[in-house]
Amino acid sequence: MVHSEQVETYCEKAKRGESADVVIYSVIEQGGVVRYELHTDGDDMDAIVSTVRWTDNKPCMIYYHKFKVHSWKYTEKGYFFIEEYHPPGFDGPPGEKGFRVKPLDRQLRELNQKYVLPIGYRLNNMLIINWKEEDYSNLNFYDLYELKYPSIYGKEIPYAMKEGAEYQIPKEEFESVLQTLFPITSEQIQKNAVYNPDTQSYRYRPRGLHDCEFPYEPYPEVISYEELGDGKLKLVVEAVWEIEMLDQAFRSELVVEPLEGGKIHYVSNTILSPEEDEPRWYVPRLTDEQWREAYE
Repeated sequence: MVHSEQVETYCEKAKRGESADVVIYSVIEQGGVVRYELHTDGDDMDAIVSTVRWTDNKPCMIYYHKFKVHSWKYTEKGYFFIEEYHPPGFDGPPGEKGFRVKPLDRQLRELNQKYVLPIGYRLNNMLIINWKEEDYSNLNFYDLYELKYPSIYGKEIPYAMKEGAEYQIPKEEFESVLQTLFPITSEQIQKNAVYNPDTQSYRYRPRGLHDCEFPYEPYPEVISYEELGDGKLKLVVEAVWEIEMLDQAFRSELVVEPLEGGKIHYVSNTILSPEEDEPRWYVPRLTDEQWREAYE
């Protein structure tokens, strides 16, 4: 954030019960801008949110909303969270919004953009479990196949996401996707997925109603890194979960190996915290028993 001291001053005054105002601008896609105007009288905090997009080369306001801030906090890490109250059963977008006030180092942002954001926390468990080159058993290869297939083949997965559907993916197609991510052998993949040697294919069951995932997962950010002696990088990754107003909902240590031509191999992931509780945003795929109960 540019001019972050203005937001820090606003939060300090609000905490002391003083009157204060601040305006935050957030640039969105296609040159649009979201404007957050915040005011506190020392007791209550109010917000006005407006969005402007370009239409026919002219700025056009497409959204305006005013609300009383239900809760807010400024974290030690440098995140400013605000919450608009929504009653139980509200089915619209969440009322929480987070701003990273203290700027991250540019190199950390670039590392995140290159190595971590392409994986993220959506519909896969790669950043939230322990795994390493010698043991991929905790990873769900089907999640990662769905995640990376479009970027590798330049098209959507050719298997319809029908409820209760089951397909056979050719061996080479399935393995080639995973081998762009990991230094992994065909034997290791077969050990950790349902492989049919007679047809040389992998069974594939798309996610359905019974194992769909929570829509508002966190996003990752790299907060530190270390260059290892063998050319690998060790990245400390933290999950920022806006709807829970948490700037460190999960923390792990991801090791990556940059390759020639801009390619990447992911080497290992180690949970740093929390060590016991599973992240609530990730829903595992159905087990064989659960799938039979749901669809047979």
